[in-house]
Amino acid sequence: MASIGSRENPKPRRAARILLLDTSGKLLLFRVSPTTQPDRVFWLTPGGGLKPGETYREAALRELWEETGLSGVKVGPCIWKRQHVWEWDHVWYENRERFFLLQVPRFQVVPNAPDELYGEPILDHRWWSVGEIKAAVGVKFSPRRLGDLAAPIVAGNLPPAPIDVGT
Repeated sequence: MASIGSRENPKPRRAARILLLDTSGKLLLFRVSPTTQPDRVFWLTPGGGLKPGETYREAALRELWEETGLSGVKVGPCIWKRQHVWEWDHVWYENRERFFLLQVPRFQVVPNAPDELYGEPILDHRWWSVGEIKAAVGVKFSPRRLGDLAAPIVAGNLPPAPIDVGT
């Protein structure tokens, strides 16, 4: 199957993500993989693409409810941003993402809308400590430097403005 778009001419996509911490500082991450590349597995934060007319914050809350069942919360500040080009199941995207912080007591993840990432199911979820992320050998995270980026946030050191976290 031929790719849609190209690295040079990707499909624009805005997305909202949540750095979701429990009260012990562990991060909730989802394990995903495209159907066309089942060996391409990685862990990422809850979130997804904006629907027409949605703000980043509105999308973050909707995605949080869809993917975790969590509602009635107020997401915190936008702490990170990133813009990157990537391919998922033969479609090239240019993502413009915003990451919001949310800390809540640990809860049982029960998706309200069995969400799929671009038609692909979420394979698993897990609460990770920063140390576990940093020590994970051969495990891919998005953003790639998630452990290093999350460490100051978990320690309570929030950036004064959203920082660019790269790919």
